[in-house]
Amino acid sequence: MNRLFHIARLGWNYKIRTSPVLGCPPYQFTIEPTNICNLQCAFCPQSDPEHRRARKRGRLGPEQFALFLRRIEESGCGNRNLNLTLDGEPLLNPDFLTFVEATVAAGRFPVFATNALLLEHEQADRLLAAGPFHASIDFASSADIFEKIRGRKGDFATVRANLIYLVRQAATHPGAHLDIHDISGYCGLNPEESLAAMRALFPAQLSQRIRFDSRQFHNFCGHLPGAEVQRGYRLCPYPWTQMAVTHDGDCVACCRDTRGRSVLGNVFRDDVMTIWNGTAYREFRRNLVRKQPEQNAACRDCDLPFKVDVTRWKPQYVLRSLVGR
Repeated sequence: MNRLFHIARLGWNYKIRTSPVLGCPPYQFTIEPTNICNLQCAFCPQSDPEHRRARKRGRLGPEQFALFLRRIEESGCGNRNLNLTLDGEPLLNPDFLTFVEATVAAGRFPVFATNALLLEHEQADRLLAAGPFHASIDFASSADIFEKIRGRKGDFATVRANLIYLVRQAATHPGAHLDIHDISGYCGLNPEESLAAMRALFPAQLSQRIRFDSRQFHNFCGHLPGAEVQRGYRLCPYPWTQMAVTHDGDCVACCRDTRGRSVLGNVFRDDVMTIWNGTAYREFRRNLVRKQPEQNAACRDCDLPFKVDVTRWKPQYVLRSLVGR
């Protein structure tokens, strides 16, 4: 299916018809290599002990990943990007780089987030050799801030060394795209000043495919204390545009349902379209159209539909995000 035609059909069903039944497959697919993490970041649900007990810890296997690739190919999805992150640190799965290689071999573009602690020279070289990819990595402007948020001492120097090696090597690999996000704003630092300080930690001349920005946070799992809910309501597009899959095949509400609160099917048992238009997905969409997100377990604590002034609701952001995938 042509990408632009796919986006137009999904946009019509989401924004105009608000239909619970969709005639085309998800535009974006996400699969989780593992829900195990080596950090407990303050802004992440992984810092909550209850979160780690909410789902069984596990890792995606190569055979299951191959089945998943077949499922999404059979669905006729027009977008070739594949997101290889949901919960956890993907590099804790020893097969993760194999998944990246298999994604590229299948004619798809791997996208993932990592904390880069395990992205040492050997892993970085293999990643760069695999082909095109887009990695999203959180960092900070100082060791004190970074380690306060990440919850461990001594990791700042390791991540910085790994990142400097990666950004330098990326200059000779035209398919390597990196987004390095400053998370210092979580501790109340001035975003512009902090971002400039973080950028100064890296070589002055870098590829234009390496971007630096400030991370925006929102309370998607009810895990952030003191979050304020704003007035208004926006219909969340995720159940109309993307399918997120856990390491054991469960299709959850979106890429932010890291606790698996709303399981809508299992892609290892059924094909994509059977799940996508199944009873659970249809009722999930209806609840959002009715402005009753609290009826969906995954949406109950999420503030995104009510944060009407965030960048991600602007039409130009939505269009750029979809076309860029």
